[in-house]
Amino acid sequence: MSLFSVNTNLGALAALQSLDTTQQQLTEAQNEVSTGKRVGSAADNPAIYSISNTINANIAGLSAVSDSLNFGSQVVSTASTGIQSVIGELTSLQQTATNSGTSGIDLQTLQSAVTNTIASIDTFAQKATFNGVNLLDPTVAAGNTGSASVVQSLDGGVYTIQNQGLATDAAATSLSQALGISNLNVTNPGYAVTFDNNLSLASFSSLATGSTLSSPANASFQITTGTGATQKTFAFEFTDNNPAGTTTPTLQTAQDANTTIVDVQINTATESTNQIVGALINSVRGAGFSVSQNTDGSLNLTGSDTLGQTISNVQFGNANAGTFSATTGLGVDIAASTASTTAAYIATIQQALTSANKISANLGAASQQITGIQNFTTALSSALTAGVGALTDADLASESARLTSLQTKQQLATQSLSIANKQPQSLLTLFQGL
Repeated sequence: MSLFSVNTNLGALAALQSLDTTQQQLTEAQNEVSTGKRVGSAADNPAIYSISNTINANIAGLSAVSDSLNFGSQVVSTASTGIQSVIGELTSLQQTATNSGTSGIDLQTLQSAVTNTIASIDTFAQKATFNGVNLLDPTVAAGNTGSASVVQSLDGGVYTIQNQGLATDAAATSLSQALGISNLNVTNPGYAVTFDNNLSLASFSSLATGSTLSSPANASFQITTGTGATQKTFAFEFTDNNPAGTTTPTLQTAQDANTTIVDVQINTATESTNQIVGALINSVRGAGFSVSQNTDGSLNLTGSDTLGQTISNVQFGNANAGTFSATTGLGVDIAASTASTTAAYIATIQQALTSANKISANLGAASQQITGIQNFTTALSSALTAGVGALTDADLASESARLTSLQTKQQLATQSLSIANKQPQSLLTLFQGL
């Protein structure tokens, strides 16, 4: 093709192509500078764009996880504040109970203080609620919350904080009942239940053969409240779930409306006598009475029934045979403990303090767990953000230099095109004078 053609200007075509290429690169550079992104759409780099979208979705998910953890942290913090107030009230209650041993003290006045303190404990538990979630009051928990669950990971994993009132006593309807002090009464004598070396599995059924409780000889621990027409009986009957037993005892039917039968489920095949005593303690507390266990294994019982009647007698024996006595001869001795009532009250409150401190420790552990997950979530989100930035962010220093270079090339290409467009005009000189 002739270089002196007016139909095809090769120089102009070359300059135009160079200018077009430079303009495309200049547009890309300007987009990167203005957005700060090297990969801003799938057209820029399909693989990187897909990966970055996935990472960005994970970052958004971690933000939701962080919000959930913040919620859980506030729930635990609210419960921790509540239990600290409860511990303060229990400390005050111990001081009040100690005064009951002072000669000439007005026990009715002390009882009024005890009742008010117990009411305050339940109020603190009920008020320790954050956005409808309560980790102290078992009544609220039974209603609609139960426990607090927070999302702790991108895969939907959940960290659950159990309601501490229910964890302490699954049958409790108030925190004071869960702590074993709901019916603490300093105006009535306590009862001491002592277990000696003769205590064995046979002690829980006077007609048992070997280690198997045989129906209908249910062993029973009996608490009587009130006297005369207002007398009420609480019979805590042991039922054995031992698979080796030929017959599983069934609960005896209450003889009248003033008798309450409470099932104490045990398993003589797997449980020790201490575990069976523990099951009895939980059942007695579940019925609303105050009971604590001393270091020697003996029990202190105080309190009253739902009508406010204090304990009038405690016995052990065989429910079906109707044989109840204070001394069974099978390792269990029961006696009124008027002289040591103050010590029994203090032991009960100290047991409640131990349970409250355990609740506080559990909430503290939950708080540490949540804080640890929060720190990890923040670090992971930062790492993912840095990662997606490394994949998609533009190097603005490099792009600045590139932009300057492309602008210069654009000017040169424009100048070259201008020159090429003028070349065909020089051919007119060949035709001058014709």
